[in-house]
Amino acid sequence: MSVSSMPALMADVTIEWSDYEPRYQELLQRDLTPETATQYLQDWSDLTAEIIEKSTILGVRADLNTAEKSIQDKYLTFVKETNPKISSADAAVKARLVALEGYAPPEDAVLILKRFKTESQIFREENLPLFAELAELSQQYSQITGNMLVDFRGEQITAPRVEQLLLEPDRELREEVWKAWQDARLRIAPQLDEVFMKQLALRQQVARNAGFQNHQEFIWKMYHRYDYTPADARQFQQSIEQEVVPFALELLEQHRQGLGVDSLKPWDFYWRSQMDPLARAPLNPFKTVDELETKIQKVFASLSPELGEQFELFRQEGSMDLGSRKNKMSHAYCASLPTRKLPFVLQNVVGMEGDVTVTLHEFGHAFHGYSSMKQNRFVWNGFSATEFVEVPSQGMECLAIPHLGAFYTPEEIQRVKEAQILRVVHILPWIAFMDSFQDWVYTQAPEDVTIEQIDAKCRELINRLQPQPSWEGFEAQQGKAWHYHHIFTSPFYYIEYGLSWLGALQLWRNSLQDPAGALEKYQASLALGDTRSVPELYEAAGLKFAFDRETIRDLMGFLREQM
Repeated sequence: MSVSSMPALMADVTIEWSDYEPRYQELLQRDLTPETATQYLQDWSDLTAEIIEKSTILGVRADLNTAEKSIQDKYLTFVKETNPKISSADAAVKARLVALEGYAPPEDAVLILKRFKTESQIFREENLPLFAELAELSQQYSQITGNMLVDFRGEQITAPRVEQLLLEPDRELREEVWKAWQDARLRIAPQLDEVFMKQLALRQQVARNAGFQNHQEFIWKMYHRYDYTPADARQFQQSIEQEVVPFALELLEQHRQGLGVDSLKPWDFYWRSQMDPLARAPLNPFKTVDELETKIQKVFASLSPELGEQFELFRQEGSMDLGSRKNKMSHAYCASLPTRKLPFVLQNVVGMEGDVTVTLHEFGHAFHGYSSMKQNRFVWNGFSATEFVEVPSQGMECLAIPHLGAFYTPEEIQRVKEAQILRVVHILPWIAFMDSFQDWVYTQAPEDVTIEQIDAKCRELINRLQPQPSWEGFEAQQGKAWHYHHIFTSPFYYIEYGLSWLGALQLWRNSLQDPAGALEKYQASLALGDTRSVPELYEAAGLKFAFDRETIRDLMGFLREQM
């Protein structure tokens, strides 16, 4: 993508500290009393929204064109030079509000002040340059992976294209493309290893500077995890191992039998891109990005006229860049533009069934962001706590299934439904792996841990939590399974997907019993944003925030019934 072909919403912006320093100085010098505090909070919110929007644009532009040096340099200049000054000024404003006595915040600011107090407790000025280094390293990860191409049959293809080919019934083709993909991954592995080892040291130093023993303890505060503990997270991992892994193995044995092979190899099953267990040809629900957008709008309109209108608005505003191409970061996400109160969705679609699911997922986020930004005056109440933020997206994957007629025949919709169940069952062990792996790296590994030890732990956990397919003969490739987006960019942000899946499955079950009521509560919960606690948000959506073994067993039973 050339600079000139950037989506209109991603037009170039500049963030200079000199433009914002006077506005921060005014906030820091303004008289602050209990009577003026709410307006003070609103003024700071407006300033923060403007900065978030511009910084989001800089980051998205960097992800849309990982090879354009001027774009990368501009983003890194912001990260390394401007953002630390903004963060320091934000901390000073925050400290004034937290220290203010006699202020009774309005209802929609109560949790904001609670989060601010936590953030003030862990803030250390000496961590600001470390955060800048970490952000630069995260961007290096995006550049390295975004620039990776796979040599396959005389052609250079992207990772999303590989995932598409892994759906093909031709086993020899799958093996060939998988091996080519792994060759490409192993070529960049030393670079990614180097990036992560630097991140690991910096993250642990950030934690120590803030008075914590390790980065996990720091993250728990930074992510405002008030409703569960690291011990609860470990229990969740164990419950998945006890209740989900046996179910996953049953399904994989059916998969092996359906393929008619002696044992499953990595090219026979990949949790992110699961080929049909009966070796049927993959579904091809669309050919172009424009076709995808047109059809998905019909899906949303069928589910809810209001959501259909919102998607059409996003499309008209250019709030999306969905196609796959070279030099584009290969992950998918939804970002927010809080000044314009619009989301922005980045994807890498190539025409496969999984692309439709990811589109449903990311626009579940988009509807959440749009509704919460529209309904809440303070920028910090956009979206919600991370333990709920994936419920709207994962829930949308399920709610939309009966409405996929724009893409599929009734028989194909049944196949998509079954594929959705397989995705959920197989992703939960991966979530347990991701959380267990990071728990070990940051709290149990030796201080002088080596890449070899990290790779060995990865293999151990994969073999325990995802014992199929067999990686025999490909131990080096298996050891690098931890080379995954969130490990590099969002440490410890992954258990949320598991917690939210338990909520999304409850939503799916509710929708089968009361479609209109479930959708109404779903949409109402989106508008609450981050003004309620995690259990309260679940309750508003008609769900229960629970992740004990019995809850997991019950929901696996629901999925068995749906099969």
